Amino acid sequence: MPEPTFASQLDEYRAQLAEITRLQQERTGLMGVGTAAGRRVTVTVNADGIAIDIKFSSGVGDLGHEETAAAITAASQLAVADVARQTTALFAPIAPPRTEPLKWDETISGIAELRDQLR
Repeated sequence: MPEPTFASQLDEYRAQLAEITRLQQERTGLMGVGTAAGRRVTVTVNADGIAIDIKFSSGVGDLGHEETAAAITAASQLAVADVARQTTALFAPIAPPRTEPLKWDETISGIAELRDQLR
């Protein structure tokens, strides 16, 4: 098999860059949804995990203020996890293969940081 030429390598690089750009643009349209308190609270977040819509069902009046606040937090966390799953799936075709096992300490600290940012 002949060695790739500089021109062919450059073409391949440009094609990869175009695919990454396309995926990044597609990612901006992703939205995650989470519900809590028996579907009485629904939160929708954009691709960056920012709440863009919060809806309450007619039964939300049964919740106290503390319960409503906790439900909003829980639904937000679920929505962020939803959009994160969608993003991972979107970029999976170009993601490098995972060679090391997942480090749970890092994952848990990342979740804690995300929780703090959502407060």
